[in-house]
Amino acid sequence: MTSRLFSAAALTGLIATAFAVPAQEQDQSSASGPSIELPLVGEVPVPAFIGELFGIEAQAQGQQQGQGQQAPPAVVFEVAEQRSVGEVFEFLGRIEPIERVSVQARVPGFIDEVAFQGGQDVAEGDLLFQIDTAQYDAALQSAEAQRAAAQARLENAERSLERDRGLRESGTVAEAVLDESQAAFEQARGTLLQAEAAVRQAQLDLDYTSIEAPIDGRMSEPFETRGNYVNAAEGPLADLIQMDPIWGVFALGENRLIAWQRLGIGQGDTAPISDQAQADSDDASAEAGSPSAGDDTPDISEYDLNLILPDGSPYDAAGSLSFVGNSVDPQTGTVEVRVEFPNPDGLLLPNQNVTLRVTEADPPELPVIPQAAVQLGRDGQAVWVVRDDDTVTRLPIETAAARMPGMVAVTSGLEGGERVITRGSMRLQDGATVDPRRGTGTDGAPGQ
Repeated sequence: MTSRLFSAAALTGLIATAFAVPAQEQDQSSASGPSIELPLVGEVPVPAFIGELFGIEAQAQGQQQGQGQQAPPAVVFEVAEQRSVGEVFEFLGRIEPIERVSVQARVPGFIDEVAFQGGQDVAEGDLLFQIDTAQYDAALQSAEAQRAAAQARLENAERSLERDRGLRESGTVAEAVLDESQAAFEQARGTLLQAEAAVRQAQLDLDYTSIEAPIDGRMSEPFETRGNYVNAAEGPLADLIQMDPIWGVFALGENRLIAWQRLGIGQGDTAPISDQAQADSDDASAEAGSPSAGDDTPDISEYDLNLILPDGSPYDAAGSLSFVGNSVDPQTGTVEVRVEFPNPDGLLLPNQNVTLRVTEADPPELPVIPQAAVQLGRDGQAVWVVRDDDTVTRLPIETAAARMPGMVAVTSGLEGGERVITRGSMRLQDGATVDPRRGTGTDGAPGQ
């Protein structure tokens, strides 16, 4: 211990001797120049070049600043921006055609012509397949000949009946002869009716050899080609699908079904009133003879039905609700919802996976702030706001969910444009002065 004290004293003396200055200069140095605190000696002035070399001057200046007034604390803020905030529902689903036709042959025969190509758009009445008509032409001619013969027999039976009636009135023939003439006439008339039905059937069979499109739509590839023998029992010859308009089919879970019912979706023009307070209010209004307060319930027309395509891009045209299913699938716990979309360009294809997004048509504009700015206390939610003079105040607020991740919408307490503190508010006091600095912003860009 003694050796250490001796070494320190020797070193101190050496420094003091090396950098000794007159007393007057020493007083001036202590007043304005740098100095160093040495053990057993105290504060010793240090020449300027030594102070610059070892950073002693900077340390001294830092100590002098520390003895003065402290700088205001730095805080990070974001500006409360007015944005559209509305209810949003999303449902996964698929595209299905409103009408789908399996094109089949009604009469057997060989295919003479296939009048379309796979993927071709056709109109109602366009020829698709032509079956050989030779045997059906012959069958029609035979039926027409039988009808002519039946017509001739009917006319002959009618003449015989008229003749026998005259003879019976004169007493020339017996009553039995007249009865036989009457029966022959009725039989000839029935034969003619049967022959006319055979003609109509033969004409139908001939018409059925031309297979036409029953609806507007897009054709699949032909399953049978020219020269093949087909009949009604062999299955479809092709598929025809209506493309415009088209359905989006979505499975709505039981938990979301209640939300849709509150919006009145699939249940008429307005939503059912399920809130007890609203029901009590309506009862009171009815007793007073005033209109029901339930008139303010949401209407489905206040919501937009839009599609999100598989690549994440939005579909241009909005849809209209066709119907909501009348029962819940016991296997999946979902109910089917069908929304009709225009599809003039054929961009939507059957079995395509899509997302239905239900949004408010006219969403409200509310201030939106980061969730990190909201503080919870005994009095509820609050935020620290930086005033124009860089002092802070704590404001109570009420919030609602926003569509942007990490953000909340302020329904009460802010008007928009306020600077809300997101970091550095732990030890703030109302009215304190701060050094405000803009954060990165909700879009990730540095603030100004």
